[in-house]
Amino acid sequence: MDRTFTVLVAEDVEPTRLLMGLVIEEMGHQVWYAENGLQAVEQCRRELPDMVLMDMMMPVMDGHEATRQIRQLCGDHWLPIIFLSARSDEEAHISSLDVGADDYLAKPINLTMLGAKIRVMQRISEMQRRISRDSEQLLNYFHINEREQLFAKHVLDGIVGSEGQDLPDVSGWQQSAEQFSGDVLACAQSPTGQLCVMLADSTGHGLSAALACLPAVDIFYAMARRGFPLTSMAREINAKLNRLLPVGRFVAAALITVDWELGCVEVWNGGIPCVMFVDEEGGLVKEWRSQYPPLGILGVDEFCWSSESYFWERDGQLVVCSDGLTEAENGRGEQFGASGVLRALADGGVSPLESIRQAVLAHMGGASNRDDISLGVVHLEAGSGDARELAAEHQGRDDGGQLGGWQVRLHFGAEELGRDQAIPLLIGWLNQLGFRGRQFKEVLLIVSELFNNALDHGVLGLDSSLKDQQDGYERYFTLRREGLAMLSQAWVELTLERCRDEAGEAVRIRVRDSGCGFDHPSLMERLKQQMGSHRHGRGVALVHSLCESLAYHGSGNEVEARFRL
Repeated sequence: MDRTFTVLVAEDVEPTRLLMGLVIEEMGHQVWYAENGLQAVEQCRRELPDMVLMDMMMPVMDGHEATRQIRQLCGDHWLPIIFLSARSDEEAHISSLDVGADDYLAKPINLTMLGAKIRVMQRISEMQRRISRDSEQLLNYFHINEREQLFAKHVLDGIVGSEGQDLPDVSGWQQSAEQFSGDVLACAQSPTGQLCVMLADSTGHGLSAALACLPAVDIFYAMARRGFPLTSMAREINAKLNRLLPVGRFVAAALITVDWELGCVEVWNGGIPCVMFVDEEGGLVKEWRSQYPPLGILGVDEFCWSSESYFWERDGQLVVCSDGLTEAENGRGEQFGASGVLRALADGGVSPLESIRQAVLAHMGGASNRDDISLGVVHLEAGSGDARELAAEHQGRDDGGQLGGWQVRLHFGAEELGRDQAIPLLIGWLNQLGFRGRQFKEVLLIVSELFNNALDHGVLGLDSSLKDQQDGYERYFTLRREGLAMLSQAWVELTLERCRDEAGEAVRIRVRDSGCGFDHPSLMERLKQQMGSHRHGRGVALVHSLCESLAYHGSGNEVEARFRL
């Protein structure tokens, strides 16, 4: 049913007032009457009509004053008012519009013109009412959406920043283009003390881009906590995003691990423009270029997951940033670029991160960034991987909460080895056996190093000296991946035993494999001489420094270590 349109007729001449009322009623509208301006104001104070026909000259209160007071009563509500006057000159018409009228009718009233103007005002009034109703709905939607966005931002910030707070030598800065950032800079520490970093940059902006990154963040934190290798993280995140994201959506990412004790940085880069190691003077020492498609594009069988490692030998900064920083433009359309990062670091400042941040903001000249900006800086100090320094710190271990005497034997066949997920299983066992704090970290480091040596060199027959060659690490890990995929008959056996002797408590660790062995006497001789600058072999040297004893047996396919608790 159509809504009744109400017209207030304010006219002191009764015949004119009734005649206009009759025309209005014949049009199907409701009529209210007022004999002067004061009655018109009082009626509007009680209830506003949809339209007013206002005579300019009336007793008690004229049309001008009545219109002024009615406009005050209306506030933001639009009420069409048509002035009625015996004056038909242009000056009177203009004066009426100036004091608040929306239209003008000269007396004597042309009833046909009156009907036409009422129809026009009715259409405008209905349109205004729809606009007001839509505006109110939009305003309500805005407030609801704002509350939901604030809640979503609170939850997303909590998930993304739930870990990795206050990690030493790590700093980060992010500036989103919208309320939600499609970039994620996540940091976590593995059980062995390695720093794990992920910079993820989802396609698009806003909430949808932020949601696309959430599966990557969730998997990254879960796998970093359990000690999964970087390449396993990349594989798992890619598989999840490939399954969840629609076509055309993907996440560029750089996954990084920093092994402080070995002095090694490992990087998988799929679409991030800037991952580099820069010395203290701002000189570029090492750059990890994007070698693979972003996460989520390729299927499980097509995904490329090999990484590239680098041993740092001088102090410097590991810098990673998204394309929002490198592609930030100045007023001339010039991009900041990786060269801008290097210039900022060379110029120096309060800190490396602050130098870059100030430089890119100055480059943009106060303009807003059109893409999300993310920047992470990790300070790398030369010599932090010295095994002898770590051995000197090996003291004050906590024995609380461990089980008494026990022995655990784990056997990994070809199928388990091919999945390359033995280390997370070992972490679970060490947790159940009660290792905590530094003991946990050191025992896990010993077990994982001996296990990986048995797998890589014993079972797969890989030669570590390959790593000393140009592009050696890439070739080494390619051969490793291919070898794991082809395993059919192989095994590695690990035995952990807690024992007691005159000196106190110890853990005996024994690893056996199905390989042919190697020249272990030469290895032990090199360890005694404190190995030189070779990039390979540092892990065994570290194990040797941590253990009370380390000995190979047979052809070298069995090793036994003794770790003092």
